[in-house]
Amino acid sequence: MKLAIISLKGESSSKIADEAKELFKVVDRLDIRKIEVHATSKGLNVLYEGKSIEKYDCIYVRGSHKYLLLQRTLTEALNKEAYMPIQPSAFTIGHDKFLTLAELQKNKVPIPTTYLAATVGSAKKILSKINFPIIMKLSSGTQGKGVMSADSLQSANSILDTLEVFKQPYIIEEYIETNATDIRLIVAGDKIIGAMKRKATSEEMRANIHMGAIGSNFVPSLEIEEISLKAAKAIKSDICAVDILEGLKPMVIEVNLSPGLEGITKATGKNIPKLIAKFLYEKTKKFKSSKTTKDYNDVLKEIDNGKEIITNLNIKTGKIRLPEIITKTTRFKDDDEVSISIDKGKIIVKKIND
Repeated sequence: MKLAIISLKGESSSKIADEAKELFKVVDRLDIRKIEVHATSKGLNVLYEGKSIEKYDCIYVRGSHKYLLLQRTLTEALNKEAYMPIQPSAFTIGHDKFLTLAELQKNKVPIPTTYLAATVGSAKKILSKINFPIIMKLSSGTQGKGVMSADSLQSANSILDTLEVFKQPYIIEEYIETNATDIRLIVAGDKIIGAMKRKATSEEMRANIHMGAIGSNFVPSLEIEEISLKAAKAIKSDICAVDILEGLKPMVIEVNLSPGLEGITKATGKNIPKLIAKFLYEKTKKFKSSKTTKDYNDVLKEIDNGKEIITNLNIKTGKIRLPEIITKTTRFKDDDEVSISIDKGKIIVKKIND
């Protein structure tokens, strides 16, 4: 089987690829920046370095929100040909913090109370009606960037004035007291393959490893496991990281489609890239098996509808062996009586009615 990991070729993607070489016959690392998608009246064509992309059994797309449109279109074009752990719509939702929360809420996943404001004016109106402290975010920030806290209306207004330069909607979120910690879980299908608690440094409220937080192994409760799996399913991503705040009750604050794996591998002592590679392999086997069965059934339906099938004859010791698909369609049995007619290159075989 052939696997393609399409990404920015970062360290986590490389580690997954290295582990996957033990399982897949071919593992290619493709740079998403060299991908092109051409839209024509006949469909979408995906090119890599100017040439049609090869056929793969599994395609795992990773990367930042900057490549959202490319991620969505290339998976839209190829998701019927290969197993993809992340569905096309997940890129649109997962790379936008508020769309993520809206999808989670729709699927009854617990989230903090959150507000979206399109302008500074409307944001300030919201701020005048809520309690402090609060969290303020940009919708497309990653690794803790674009996340700020404000403990008063004055400081919140100052942050808004600064954020105005980005020309993005403003997300205002209720503050959940967790002592500057959060929980990150890595989901692979219906399992949690790794979980860690992240503790921010003394001068930082963001519990992101990239921001200097310290990770430690964490054993999630059944409730947290169920919430994480439900969140991943809501976003339509078989592989992702789910970030949870442990307040009075667990709440999901973010789903990351392309999580870094170094921190959680170190914190848990588990080989997370290897577990992801194994998951991709098992799901790809199932995808290929189901696709073969589906294709076989489609051919059977076409024959039942009177369409012809073109095949080579298998003649041994003067006997013609028919392909299995023919005998399955006709439902002939080994001891059935048949009549055979021959007419100028045609052989007609009919079952004799009982």
